[in-house]
Amino acid sequence: MEEKRDTENLIASDTAAAPITPMEEVDVPTVATPLGRSRVRSLARSAGALLAFAMVGLLVLYGASRVFEPKNNGGVGGLNAAHQAAEAFLGEPENSLDALFIGDSETYSALSPVEIWKDAGIPSYTCAIGKQYLTYSKSLLNRALAVQNPKVVMIEGNSLFRPFDEQKLVKTAVKDAFPIFERHDRWKALTPEDFVVAPENTWVDDMKGFRLKWGIRPADASKYMASDERVQEVPELTMTVLRQMADACHADGAQMVLIATPSTKNWSQARHNGMVKVAEELGIDWIDLNTGDDEVAIDWDTDTRDYGDHLNYYGAAKASRAVADILRDRYGLQDHRADGGDTYRHWKRAVRAYERQIEEAEHFNATCLAPLGSDLRATLPLEG
Repeated sequence: MEEKRDTENLIASDTAAAPITPMEEVDVPTVATPLGRSRVRSLARSAGALLAFAMVGLLVLYGASRVFEPKNNGGVGGLNAAHQAAEAFLGEPENSLDALFIGDSETYSALSPVEIWKDAGIPSYTCAIGKQYLTYSKSLLNRALAVQNPKVVMIEGNSLFRPFDEQKLVKTAVKDAFPIFERHDRWKALTPEDFVVAPENTWVDDMKGFRLKWGIRPADASKYMASDERVQEVPELTMTVLRQMADACHADGAQMVLIATPSTKNWSQARHNGMVKVAEELGIDWIDLNTGDDEVAIDWDTDTRDYGDHLNYYGAAKASRAVADILRDRYGLQDHRADGGDTYRHWKRAVRAYERQIEEAEHFNATCLAPLGSDLRATLPLEG
């Protein structure tokens, strides 16, 4: 028993120096060691260096983009040939265009601004390339709104059914912010002037973005716009970009409108139903030249150049005149043919160039193609 008490006293003496009351909170002071403060300072310096490096990199990209940017919107300036006509609104007098048509090859084959000018005196422009994604349509819209103040912007609905992913969306945004990523191949043509001269857009496309085509390849229209209750949906990412475009138009005071140009291959009742849904969701107008009150009387035996995919000149003239009526009667756009000054003087030259091309093409068709007969003409290569 004596030995046991001694053991208990030994234990008590070891623990008595730090008595702890049950449930008692113990405050343990946190003291930053010299090593901790040093590490924080090191991380701060690293973050600052990375930020500075990023800022320098962005400035270099911005400066290089200004150097690589074409100094003129014509071919000599280095603008990509596929986009030259689509972006030639840059050479138009500032704030002189009342309507824009933005889309893919359906648009540049169907809507002729010169035909619209001849019919209604409305200055317009067709901003379109083949297989155009809505991401590039958005870029074109933003570039146009920077130099023009259109009252109506028509977006061709066919491009809304051409899906794209987030990666393409990001790439387009980067190219818009830093054009060097799009114009990098200009390094071979750089001159000393590129480092000091500001861009000056002087080239004007007399066709105003329209591409006049003459081939005739009849279409099978037996199932064209047949009754269908289905709804072809527009991808959600496309809707996101379309909403941004609608917001940009609204902020600039322009009315955005969705339109479908005539095509047996690209339009159906299911797509029409899908576009009705999109227009209702965005609260904008939807015009379908394939059906309903706005249908254009296209002769699918003579008015298409590639079996119903695109219109030729004859079909485009009909579609353009129909759009001219809509712009004038529905949206109240004014006739500027009698206006004085220099703003619209170049449209007279555009009309002369347009009519000269038509005359030359009709003469060629009458003297060279007509004698071949329709069967032999059908074997000739399609026009691009």
